[in-house]
Amino acid sequence: MPQITSIEPQKRRQGRFNIYVEGKFSFAADENMLAKNILSVGKSLSADDIEKLTKENEAGKLFDASLRFLSYRQRSEKEVKDFLVKKIARCENIKFNLASQSPVISQIITRLKKQSFLNDEEFAEWWVKARTGSQPKGPYVIRMELLRKGVDKEIVEKAISKITNQKELGSKVIEKKLVIWKTLTNLELKKKIYEHLARRGFDSKTINEVIAQIVKKV
Repeated sequence: MPQITSIEPQKRRQGRFNIYVEGKFSFAADENMLAKNILSVGKSLSADDIEKLTKENEAGKLFDASLRFLSYRQRSEKEVKDFLVKKIARCENIKFNLASQSPVISQIITRLKKQSFLNDEEFAEWWVKARTGSQPKGPYVIRMELLRKGVDKEIVEKAISKITNQKELGSKVIEKKLVIWKTLTNLELKKKIYEHLARRGFDSKTINEVIAQIVKKV
């Protein structure tokens, strides 16, 4: 049975190793994979062993890629799934619909959720907070954005319900526009405010409250 003849650290990636079987490169592995499978020089590996370890290495690389993807900002479960599908399709040169059927995707999603890297409830709350920040969006727009990102409707509604300062957010949006609109008549100003806030996802009740407040000031 073929044996591992050398285990060499990769130069560019710390913590990863190239495994050579009978003097030829066979597959790569990280430290966890080495320890888990007790890989060492002299260990015998069957063809099935090598195939299994190769698949495990590919899954490990996809998991690491997912962590890097999540490091830029929080993501929804669907966003990570879509990322993995594209990654697998590109690496294996197959169509998206075939890549989406890969069992490794559900394995990685489960692992990410188990290790608290992925949580749609936390993501929805973070998204609402981000979208009501410096350039506020209203509940309608935020709701559609979250639904497009595959977040469950109940989770979306729970996160949206925490937006209790719509009037304040709407006023914040309009305050930045008043300098540009200062020459408008009251009727024109009301129309501009309504159209602008509606596009940003605010409901009519909030818009009318903002209009009443702004018009009173001017």
